[in-house]
Amino acid sequence: MVSIDRGGATPIERLLRRYETTDTKCPKCGYVDEEGNWTTRTDGRRIVYHHVCPSCDADREHIFRLE
Repeated sequence: MVSIDRGGATPIERLLRRYETTDTKCPKCGYVDEEGNWTTRTDGRRIVYHHVCPSCDADREHIFRLE
């Protein structure tokens, strides 16, 4: 049997980490946010990943609906 080390993170935490490390450039002004600063929340029906650009205050969200 093959064991996969996921570092104890949930799928929600792993996707948050992905956004924080790969989705760092603001599409509005081009600023690259090296800190990541993505947040996540869920209400049980959807998961929302949210980022506010520290340079121009542009809001970005990725929303996943759970069914």
